[in-house]
Amino acid sequence: RRLTAGLVLTVTLVAFESLAISTVLPEVSDELGGLGLYGWVFSGFFLGSLMGIVIAGQLSDQRGTWLPFLLGLSLFSVGLVVGGAAQSMGMLVAGRVAQGIGAGAIPAVAYAAVGRSFPPALRPRVFAVFSTAWVVPGLIGPVAATTIAEALSWRAVFWALLPLVGVAAAMTLP
Repeated sequence: RRLTAGLVLTVTLVAFESLAISTVLPEVSDELGGLGLYGWVFSGFFLGSLMGIVIAGQLSDQRGTWLPFLLGLSLFSVGLVVGGAAQSMGMLVAGRVAQGIGAGAIPAVAYAAVGRSFPPALRPRVFAVFSTAWVVPGLIGPVAATTIAEALSWRAVFWALLPLVGVAAAMTLP
């Protein structure tokens, strides 16, 4: 149960962040400038995610799921820190690429972990729960991101997830 809850939390964090940034990006662009890189904030994340899926899948096959999951969480966290600290749109794009690599690794490893750790009869239920991990962020993510940005700053939309990444790591890595 702890593994399932930790994996669902991690997928939820990835979903929240990938959806929340689109809500605050106009404010980010107003502050940082770099309108020409606006689309790269999204493209960098999704291209990084594609790379993360491939790399984590290969690492999971070769070395097990622990290392690629730790690397994925680490890169996702680095991306959150860099994105929140960005002083330019280029720096934000770099943070989003790192974040995307981590975000791609996380579900790839989660699926591999389910395939290796759960009996075949339970796997469909766990995969269904993973799918629902995108529903809540889709419903409340934009409102939560706007509220956080208005109350604190757009930077807090990145940084607020860091403690939850730590909780997810503590739940899943053991």
